[in-house]
Amino acid sequence: MHNEVKPVTNAGKCFALPSSEMEQTVMEMKNVLQRKSQGKGIAKQYCSAEFLIDGLELPYQFRIQDISAPCLYVLVKENSDIVSRLKVGETLNVKYYSASSSPAKGYQKTAVRQITKNDRGRLKGHYLVGLEILER
Repeated sequence: MHNEVKPVTNAGKCFALPSSEMEQTVMEMKNVLQRKSQGKGIAKQYCSAEFLIDGLELPYQFRIQDISAPCLYVLVKENSDIVSRLKVGETLNVKYYSASSSPAKGYQKTAVRQITKNDRGRLKGHYLVGLEILER
């Protein structure tokens, strides 16, 4: 494979990348855009998620947050009983309610991918919890 140099512009400045690096950069950008577009589709399909957690008497229901990301997000208040029971990497049974009028399909295996505490702004006092549906 030859290492041909192609010009690339960035904010009016021109610099050169070897073609192999440029191809890799373009592929990475395509992957990011593809993940973002997949996330938008998933978030728009559902309006809420219901968690069934062992040891808690009642299920907890949360509104799905529409964030341009590859997974679903819910907001959980920091003083909620469920916060201490959620762990990144854990698999839960979650029932997702559709944004349309169709009924929920029952509980689906879902992985907790991210838990981030918000310390400021309008979401202060909440955790942003990222979810990934493993089986549909």
